[in-house]
Amino acid sequence: MEAKEVAPFTLTYQRQMTGELGYTNQALYEFWLVFVEQALQCFSHTHKAEKFLREMTFVKYRGDIAKFLLEMENLNIHHRGTRIAWREMIEDEIRQHALQ
Repeated sequence: MEAKEVAPFTLTYQRQMTGELGYTNQALYEFWLVFVEQALQCFSHTHKAEKFLREMTFVKYRGDIAKFLLEMENLNIHHRGTRIAWREMIEDEIRQHALQ
Protein backbone atom coordinates (compact mmCIF):
# COMPACT_ATOMS: atom_id res chain seq x y z
CA MET A 1 0.00 0.00 0.00
CA GLU A 2 1.37 3.39 -0.96
CA ALA A 3 1.62 6.41 1.32
CA LYS A 4 -0.66 8.48 -0.90
CA GLU A 5 -3.47 6.00 -0.23
CA VAL A 6 -2.97 5.98 3.54
CA ALA A 7 -2.33 9.69 4.15
CA PRO A 8 -5.94 10.95 3.81
CA PHE A 9 -7.19 8.22 6.14
CA THR A 10 -4.58 9.01 8.80
CA LEU A 11 -5.21 12.77 8.68
CA THR A 12 -8.96 12.33 9.02
CA TYR A 13 -8.50 9.81 11.81
CA GLN A 14 -6.12 12.12 13.69
CA ARG A 15 -8.53 15.05 13.39
CA GLN A 16 -11.38 12.91 14.69
CA MET A 17 -9.21 11.85 17.64
CA THR A 18 -8.52 15.46 18.59
CA GLY A 19 -11.67 17.17 17.31
CA GLU A 20 -9.61 19.75 15.41
CA LEU A 21 -10.61 21.67 12.27
CA GLY A 22 -14.31 21.20 12.90
CA TYR A 23 -14.21 17.40 13.00
CA THR A 24 -16.41 15.69 15.56
CA ASN A 25 -14.29 14.34 18.39
CA GLN A 26 -14.61 10.55 18.45
CA ALA A 27 -13.60 9.55 21.98
CA LEU A 28 -13.18 5.86 21.12
CA TYR A 29 -10.61 6.73 18.42
CA GLU A 30 -8.04 7.24 21.17
CA PHE A 31 -7.70 3.48 21.62
CA TRP A 32 -5.31 1.40 19.51
CA LEU A 33 -7.71 -1.51 18.98
CA VAL A 34 -10.34 0.81 17.55
CA PHE A 35 -7.72 2.30 15.20
CA VAL A 36 -6.67 -1.16 14.01
CA GLU A 37 -10.29 -2.13 13.37
CA GLN A 38 -10.95 1.07 11.41
CA ALA A 39 -7.76 0.69 9.36
CA LEU A 40 -8.58 -2.91 8.46
CA GLN A 41 -12.10 -1.96 7.40
CA CYS A 42 -10.71 0.80 5.21
CA PHE A 43 -7.75 -1.00 3.57
CA SER A 44 -8.06 -4.78 3.86
CA HIS A 45 -10.22 -5.06 0.75
CA THR A 46 -7.25 -4.13 -1.46
CA HIS A 47 -5.25 -7.11 -0.27
CA LYS A 48 -8.22 -9.41 -0.75
CA ALA A 49 -8.66 -8.18 -4.32
CA GLU A 50 -5.00 -8.93 -5.06
CA LYS A 51 -5.39 -12.40 -3.56
CA PHE A 52 -8.39 -13.20 -5.77
CA LEU A 53 -6.65 -11.82 -8.87
CA ARG A 54 -3.68 -14.10 -8.14
CA GLU A 55 -6.05 -17.06 -7.75
CA MET A 56 -7.65 -16.22 -11.11
CA THR A 57 -4.28 -16.59 -12.83
CA PHE A 58 -4.05 -20.19 -11.59
CA VAL A 59 -7.46 -21.26 -12.93
CA LYS A 60 -6.98 -23.43 -16.03
CA TYR A 61 -9.46 -24.45 -18.70
CA ARG A 62 -9.70 -28.24 -18.76
CA GLY A 63 -12.40 -28.90 -21.34
CA ASP A 64 -15.46 -27.91 -19.26
CA ILE A 65 -16.30 -24.34 -20.27
CA ALA A 66 -19.18 -23.97 -17.79
CA LYS A 67 -17.00 -24.98 -14.84
CA PHE A 68 -14.14 -22.75 -16.00
CA LEU A 69 -16.39 -19.69 -16.48
CA LEU A 70 -18.16 -20.24 -13.16
CA GLU A 71 -14.88 -20.45 -11.26
CA MET A 72 -13.50 -17.36 -13.01
CA GLU A 73 -16.69 -15.39 -12.42
CA ASN A 74 -16.81 -16.31 -8.73
CA LEU A 75 -13.23 -15.14 -8.23
CA ASN A 76 -13.85 -11.99 -10.27
CA ILE A 77 -16.80 -11.04 -8.05
CA HIS A 78 -14.40 -10.90 -5.11
CA HIS A 79 -11.65 -9.30 -7.17
CA ARG A 80 -14.01 -6.63 -8.52
CA GLY A 81 -12.17 -6.50 -11.81
CA THR A 82 -13.48 -4.83 -14.90
CA ARG A 83 -15.36 -6.92 -17.41
CA ILE A 84 -12.77 -6.15 -20.10
CA ALA A 85 -9.86 -7.48 -18.01
CA TRP A 86 -11.92 -10.52 -16.99
CA ARG A 87 -12.80 -11.25 -20.61
CA GLU A 88 -9.16 -10.92 -21.67
CA MET A 89 -8.05 -13.41 -19.00
CA ILE A 90 -10.65 -15.90 -20.21
CA GLU A 91 -9.75 -15.42 -23.87
CA ASP A 92 -6.04 -15.84 -23.13
CA GLU A 93 -6.59 -19.08 -21.23
CA ILE A 94 -8.89 -20.58 -23.85
CA ARG A 95 -6.53 -19.48 -26.63
CA GLN A 96 -3.58 -21.19 -24.88
CA HIS A 97 -5.64 -24.35 -24.47
CA ALA A 98 -6.62 -24.30 -28.16
CA LEU A 99 -2.96 -23.97 -29.27
CA GLN A 100 -1.90 -27.08 -27.34
